[in-house]
Amino acid sequence: MASSNPILLDDFWCELNVYFSSTDVRILDPEQCQIDNMNHMHDFFRGQGWTHNSISGMLGNLMVESTVNPWLFQNHSLDWNNPSAILTDNGGMGLTQWTPCRKYYQWALDENLPPESGQTMLDRIVYEYQNNLQWSLENYGRHTWDDFIHSTETPDILADVWCWAYERPGSPDMQQRYANAEWCFDNIKGGHLKPIFLMLFGKNNSLRKVVKPRCQKI
Repeated sequence: MASSNPILLDDFWCELNVYFSSTDVRILDPEQCQIDNMNHMHDFFRGQGWTHNSISGMLGNLMVESTVNPWLFQNHSLDWNNPSAILTDNGGMGLTQWTPCRKYYQWALDENLPPESGQTMLDRIVYEYQNNLQWSLENYGRHTWDDFIHSTETPDILADVWCWAYERPGSPDMQQRYANAEWCFDNIKGGHLKPIFLMLFGKNNSLRKVVKPRCQKI
């Protein structure tokens, strides 16, 4: 189900348990709310010292994980009105689909931060980097957190790194992650995004950008 009535909270478009457009930009262009969220994330992480390449690699994954909707629960019966259910659910939640939910949710409560805020989720990623959390070299022993954040390697390679060092999904859909990352590298520019681009890549536009993934495994 595509978004129908997203709300803006802390500079993020959110809609409870709804997928923003497609997870694969080779099939459908992102919705405007998805583009806006990714541009906001680009500005934030550039301010944290990340490269455009590493941000693109991460965003390519998050488009698959959550369609960049902060209010997406893997268990679609969950909502923000039932904290106890969120804390005991073993599924994922949020931008990166933190699994189980309490990994993110309890941390936000402990930090007195609003769990439903997309900004809190960005703060969580920074916290994970600063405390060397979530990242694992067992499946991908080449890049540390620092290596990834400061890398200028191609976005498909960095999508691969984020997938295996951070997400470690059961069904990776790697072709989508590679293509998404390259699309983000070409088109997501943060606050510098030109208005004409927003017109061309709106939800209902028939013009579709075809991205050929590098499909380069390391």
